[in-house]
Amino acid sequence: MGKRKSREKQRNRYPIKRYMIWFGLLVKRLCRQPVYLVLLALIPISGLALGAAGRGERAGALVAVCTGESGWRESIEDDLRRQDADSVVDFVFCADDSAVQKLVLSGDADCGFVIGDDIDQKVSAGEWDDCITAYETSSSSIAGIAQEYIAGAVFKLYSEQRYADRMAKISEEAAEYAMEAYEKRLTDGSTFAFRYIGNADEDRYSDTDSYSQKNSDTESIYDTYYFPLKGVLAVIIFISGMCGMLDYDRDIREKRFVRLAPNGLTYIVDVWIPQIILSAAALLCMRAAGEAWDVSDWLAQTGRLIAYQAVVVVYCCMLRILLRRRETIAAAIPVLALGSLVCAPVFIRLGAYLPVFTVLEKMFPATYYLLM
Repeated sequence: MGKRKSREKQRNRYPIKRYMIWFGLLVKRLCRQPVYLVLLALIPISGLALGAAGRGERAGALVAVCTGESGWRESIEDDLRRQDADSVVDFVFCADDSAVQKLVLSGDADCGFVIGDDIDQKVSAGEWDDCITAYETSSSSIAGIAQEYIAGAVFKLYSEQRYADRMAKISEEAAEYAMEAYEKRLTDGSTFAFRYIGNADEDRYSDTDSYSQKNSDTESIYDTYYFPLKGVLAVIIFISGMCGMLDYDRDIREKRFVRLAPNGLTYIVDVWIPQIILSAAALLCMRAAGEAWDVSDWLAQTGRLIAYQAVVVVYCCMLRILLRRRETIAAAIPVLALGSLVCAPVFIRLGAYLPVFTVLEKMFPATYYLLM
């Protein structure tokens, strides 16, 4: 009896060492599981495949644009070039209206837009109608997205002009300082939103524009078309967490870690440990697929992955309440994985077309990671 108590005291004296041994045993077990090794291999494979697709020719996503001879021509073209560098929409600039029509009619371009020569004057005077002519075929798939990009470029220039005019009424010094601050804020990751209030009708339209701009800003993560690597990696990590639920059932039946931790902690650890290694691999995969990161980028991405791991653990805890049997859990894994790929905005946001998917997408943890 005395020897048993002595052993118990010795175990309680070094809890960190016990947990490190526990962690090592779980990692060693994962390395012997074919399913987990397949998930680990899928991360670099997904990065290579999706990276090649993103760098390849983007058929069906070409947008023809004629910017006219307005004073905003160069600014609009520069803004559209910056935007198509981060999306699958690829803008090609034409010399005149007929060149745009030719590309659309031949099927080389998904859609086309002709911006009027006097758009800067019309927009500044509040005459929005007939400023831009759009061409699209019945099979056009990205006309709406391209329209938002072009409208965003025009609205940005309009905002700058109205802002400068308003500040100039105060003084030249105020206008110069205000424009310097505005240009600085455009490049430091923050955003400006302007609301112009005049008479009752102008105020009503201003409210509408503000609401529209707010929706555009807050739901930017839900862009219908965007590079899906982050979403695919999120689904793979989610699958690894659900596989941990199966390991827990085996551990409980065989009473492997009864002396190390209570059942609740064992469940959390079994779900969490598989995600750690895959998250590290996903982090390296995203870095390899993107641009150079500084220290703040590494910390931000790591923090998002840690938060996502917590989301998956909580989600799996709720699944445990609903799915008690091991067979039910095994059958649910492919269903939930497929649901994540379809309902969550991994490849396409179906909620932009069918409102029911705006509810369904919130039932899968990958959606919350994409919102981070």
